Amino acid sequence: MSDSLEFKRLLENDSSLEFTSEQILRAVEFRDEVLKENEIQNLTRILSPVDFLEGHIRDVVHLRKSGFVSYPALDLGAGMGVPGLLSAVIYGNPGSEKWISSDSEGKKAEFAQRMIDHFHLDGVSAAAMRAEEVLTTQHVGSIVARAVGPVSRIYAWIRGRSTWNNLILLKGPKWEEEWAEFQATAQRNHLILDGEYRYTVGEEKKSRVIIRLRRK
Repeated sequence: MSDSLEFKRLLENDSSLEFTSEQILRAVEFRDEVLKENEIQNLTRILSPVDFLEGHIRDVVHLRKSGFVSYPALDLGAGMGVPGLLSAVIYGNPGSEKWISSDSEGKKAEFAQRMIDHFHLDGVSAAAMRAEEVLTTQHVGSIVARAVGPVSRIYAWIRGRSTWNNLILLKGPKWEEEWAEFQATAQRNHLILDGEYRYTVGEEKKSRVIIRLRRK
């Protein structure tokens, strides 16, 4: 891609990422694959080198730094593969860090499977089904969700399954409002706020937070 070198330089010049040369090359290659696939199906609007770094890469980096995820982890509504697939591309699959990339849209799941094969990701599987269907047969350490809806909607999908205990949410500045709305529902005592990890992205220092909720 014409701007791949620009993206590579952004990653190389950002010491906060703590990426090796190999990790940088894999991140660049993954973005190239996303750009190609985006011409066929809508994976993401966050595509420019700077936007991809601030909108995708940093979420993956900070999710890892948070230490919140227990494995195996289910990426609910994985879409283009953030955070699970991209995390595996960058960090590999040391030990038992396994991901299930779940998306009910078959074409997105097919893209995930191609990336699993392309990058030889032994610790990742793709599921062309809703998360609650995956949870019918598989136990997971954590469910991780980014940009798939408010906590009340996500919980409504998965509350009938007993195969999970932790829900990890990647959220923006309106999280407090969203949580307050959930606390006003009949399910308010079903989830306990078990951890928060806050960070900012971009020159505008946009606020983001990773939430860990524990099932009561």
